[in-house]
Amino acid sequence: MSATMSDIATMVGTSVAAVSVTLNGAKSKTLKVSPETRQRILDAAEELGYRRNPLAGALATGRSRILGLMLPHAWAYADHDPFYSLISTGVTACANRHGYNVMLYSAAAEDEGARAAQMIDKLTAGVIFISPPPETPLYAECERQRIPYVTILAGSDSGPLTVNSDDYEGGLLATRHLTGLGHVRIAHLLGQPEVVTTVPRHQGYLAALSEAGIAHDPELCVAGEFNRAVSYKATRKLMALPADRRPTAIFAGNDLSAHGAIEAVADSGLDVPGDVAVVGYDDTWYATVTRPMLTSVKMDVPAVGHHAAEMLIAFLEGRGPAQPHLTLPVSLTIRESCGASRASQLEFRHRYRPH
Repeated sequence: MSATMSDIATMVGTSVAAVSVTLNGAKSKTLKVSPETRQRILDAAEELGYRRNPLAGALATGRSRILGLMLPHAWAYADHDPFYSLISTGVTACANRHGYNVMLYSAAAEDEGARAAQMIDKLTAGVIFISPPPETPLYAECERQRIPYVTILAGSDSGPLTVNSDDYEGGLLATRHLTGLGHVRIAHLLGQPEVVTTVPRHQGYLAALSEAGIAHDPELCVAGEFNRAVSYKATRKLMALPADRRPTAIFAGNDLSAHGAIEAVADSGLDVPGDVAVVGYDDTWYATVTRPMLTSVKMDVPAVGHHAAEMLIAFLEGRGPAQPHLTLPVSLTIRESCGASRASQLEFRHRYRPH
């Protein structure tokens, strides 16, 4: 059984109230704890192995060392996409290093955020939102309760503290690589329309086509929704097109979508990368378990979560984040799914070094 405040009070020879004031940081107009007694309480707590209850501390002080983390969908952990778990890893690692706990909130997109907004608790020190839906009531609720918040991948205009990735550059890199390999008919599996990363990735794709003098064919831009099953079905339809209209390359919205595309190409009797080159996005560990291994735009996903938590904690502790609006760079990891030779890989890295 863990030690209690009563145990500490008995050991030090003081009151439970004095122990509570010291360990929880509560303010008292009537009770003063001398520096000597305070140190004895802290030493006794350490010796007895006392573990502070963060919620009890929040009740005593009106604030806590708990960060809320809100995912966009209830199924974010259930579709085998490592993206959200890697962001969560970055958040929790940073929080733990600074002595904060992390609490998972209801999904942001359920009922367009209305239900999630009702769940926000003022005892939470601050909240991190991952890709919240546009026009969400979450921001207003946080502002009403004066709870600081950081948005991840929601655009630089989504709040006072934001962490984003250069998705336009990512779409440009992926498509530019494919045009550099000689592909002309390049399909794009679009993400979800309500997720803000979808548009800049598509814009980068269009810009790379224009740069290469390739006319955009709307027939080759189809919904993949960042989902393996949806992307599989969409790619099967693309592979069923006549040979002169069928794409020879696919830029998928994320690694999960790219995996669905690879399976669909194979099930259509074609080969990756022999008949169709595939490039994904995020470059999670998932990209190394596909067969063939996936060429993918690299976003340092754990770093996205880490920077968001670091930014929020700096604000909470009065230090102020060095950059309230942070956009992380991307690069391209070339593996087997695009069919690039080693020579062309080296040439690509030289010509299109990320900036």
